[in-house]
Amino acid sequence: MRRWIKLSIYVVIAAVMICSCGVIYSYASRTHLATASAGDLYADSLVLYGERLADYFAEPKQIMTYAEAHRRDSLERVEQRLSREVTLACVGDMVLGVNYPDNAPLLPVDDGAHLFDDVRDCLVSADLTLGNLECLLLDKGGEHRYVRDQRYAFFFRSPERYVNHFLAAGFDFLSIGNNHLRDFGEVGVVSTMRVLDNAGIAYAGLKERAEWCVVEREGVRYGICAFSPFEEMCDIHDFDLVSSTIERLRHEEHCDLVIVTHHGGAEGASATRVTRDDEWFGGGPRGNVYDFSHVAVDAGADLVFGHGPHVVRGMEIYKGKIIAYSLGNFCTPYMMNIKGRCGYAPVLRVRLNLRGEFLGGEIISATQTTRTGPKRDAGRVVVKEIQTLSRLDFPESDLVIADDGTLSVR
Repeated sequence: MRRWIKLSIYVVIAAVMICSCGVIYSYASRTHLATASAGDLYADSLVLYGERLADYFAEPKQIMTYAEAHRRDSLERVEQRLSREVTLACVGDMVLGVNYPDNAPLLPVDDGAHLFDDVRDCLVSADLTLGNLECLLLDKGGEHRYVRDQRYAFFFRSPERYVNHFLAAGFDFLSIGNNHLRDFGEVGVVSTMRVLDNAGIAYAGLKERAEWCVVEREGVRYGICAFSPFEEMCDIHDFDLVSSTIERLRHEEHCDLVIVTHHGGAEGASATRVTRDDEWFGGGPRGNVYDFSHVAVDAGADLVFGHGPHVVRGMEIYKGKIIAYSLGNFCTPYMMNIKGRCGYAPVLRVRLNLRGEFLGGEIISATQTTRTGPKRDAGRVVVKEIQTLSRLDFPESDLVIADDGTLSVR
């Protein structure tokens, strides 16, 4: 019906054009105007009308409506946004100094102002920088927890002002999901959360109180969650919680990227291997970090990195996502063993687009010595260690770690 209505309109327009051109031709002839021009006008009008009719009855052309153009433009903008590249910088455990016992504090030179100097550039230049706060932030007070076995009696209470060092180094997120947040009970937990809140540093890992967080930087929403096997923490053994937390960040909080971190696995200089089995330390379960990490990726995580063993471990790529099983001790100048491989302090930088696709990255090799922060390692001993462990534990992985620390996919 619509086609016949349009045809009728064309017929009416044609009639008007023919009559108009006839009048013009007659007038031109009577007034001795150039009759050739008037005749040409009449003929041209008929030709134009014929072409319009031919176009009408020909095969229909693809005509882009405003809605279609808007939709195409929107899709192009979405595609452009999803192709946007961001760089994430991840590190392991950090305890900058301790103020307990009150009469014998162990605090760094210049109050820690220069601990991060040698690696600061690779931290502050990232779009998002993450690490593990292996202590609580409290100036004084609190009762330290009871430890039955004195071999594990380590209490990490750090001055509240040290949060400024994390800010100056570019940290956006600190995991509090570990075994030292509660070293001085609830007063230490509350103080740490208050100090981080006031500084604007995001955190996660505490069951029912801070299970996850969303960090927005330059229009990108990052969802972050942290897990560990310790009391009142988000349980590394609870795979349903792992999956539901990631799915919430992805679908309810509408995060562009989801990052998962864990403080799990056995500890010590010999704990470098990923066993793909349940791990234990100090008489307690420390999780199966291999299964945990795969569950996280299956649920939608774009990057998984760990800490807790106090040594570095191997890395793999699983379903296109990077998993770094342990980044070791990053800045722990006091009260921790940082001899040999326990002093390996890498910075992992990963490039992703907003689809979560791995675009490349690098391991920046750094090491620690007592009373100093991480220093870059010209011999790249940390890269060599991670290369070796990755080949041993994940021979099936397509992740390639070059001698200079560059990461790519085979």
